[in-house]
Amino acid sequence: MVRTILLSLLLTTTSLVGCTDFSGEDCEYEVHGVVLEGDLIADGSCFPMSGEEFARMISEEGIFNGYVLASEYTGSFSLWATEITIVDGIEVVNSWGIAKNETIGLRHVWHNLRIGGNIVADYEIFDGMADIYFSESGLGYLRGRDMSPEYEDPFVEILRLSQQDPDGVWPPFYYDFSALEGQSWVVTGDVDYLYQVGRTLLDGRSEGAREIYVQTTGFPPKIQGIGIYSDTLSEPFYEMNWDVGGGQDSLYYALQDGTIEENWFAEGYIAKPSFDRAPIPFIPLPQFQQIDNGITEVFGSVPGAMIHEVNLSEVEMHAFIDNSSVVSLMLDEAFSNFTSEDGTWWELSWDDSGLEGLLSHMDSYSVRTNSTAIFDIRLFDHWAQAWTDHRG
Repeated sequence: MVRTILLSLLLTTTSLVGCTDFSGEDCEYEVHGVVLEGDLIADGSCFPMSGEEFARMISEEGIFNGYVLASEYTGSFSLWATEITIVDGIEVVNSWGIAKNETIGLRHVWHNLRIGGNIVADYEIFDGMADIYFSESGLGYLRGRDMSPEYEDPFVEILRLSQQDPDGVWPPFYYDFSALEGQSWVVTGDVDYLYQVGRTLLDGRSEGAREIYVQTTGFPPKIQGIGIYSDTLSEPFYEMNWDVGGGQDSLYYALQDGTIEENWFAEGYIAKPSFDRAPIPFIPLPQFQQIDNGITEVFGSVPGAMIHEVNLSEVEMHAFIDNSSVVSLMLDEAFSNFTSEDGTWWELSWDDSGLEGLLSHMDSYSVRTNSTAIFDIRLFDHWAQAWTDHRG
């Protein structure tokens, strides 16, 4: 998307210059040997900027930090970036999009990771409300729920997670403009929107030449996008752009009022008028087990990553042996026991220690039995009519 915008601007230079009656001021500039007339804007500056002025602006930029930029906006803001690198001869394409609307408390996170042409990660989520929507690996959207939605700026959350796990694959929301120090720039623009694009060719002895495009808005200009491509423009290496305001607001409001499914169905985007329901994203994996005097006890808890809470009354815990449930517990009932004719007994318990009445962080569970059989603990989500481990 960034490349399409940037290249269309550069290829239609003369039509983007704007009007040329500028009170006789000399605002001429040259693009590919063609002398063009710029415009005189309100503060007396020529528009677009000269290559020298653009280079000076770039040198003053230092390191572009998308997280810092996002913190400056409390309304609607989105940032999208793709970085392509070669690791041990294998192409790695890391793409992220994060958007927020703090006015209505909604968030959007999208991530796609390809290694050697294979999709390793591909997911998208809209949350911040009671209904959440997400997709994984291009399999279509699903609807989940969050009975205690609590908004957190997604840029703050992703930055915190990246600092906790610095070896992970995170958004490429940084760019060091010092690498462009001393470059010559050709600048074109649209004076009606105070929109400019600067182009430079960066020589690379080992990697080949790079075409670099930087787009700005406003005056004084503020960087809005970066694109780095091969010198033939056939291969992107890095793309980033950001947007402020209503770019996704119509989508946010449709999500907020619950009309997104019917809208997309009416427009032919989806085949049926409602998304399939998704079970809660929690699979019980006990952290503790002990066997004492022939009695086995396992214990586990709900991790902090469980941020989408659901009603305990909608979830049932089961103990499975082979492919059969031998005992179950509706979580809002807290405790159940069962003894079979052969004397084998089971006790299941759920401790509602987190948000009252909700499956949430700090809740814990346990299973006690005198059975010697190997068993699994599974959860069935009655709202979604599905097992949380997605097994039949």
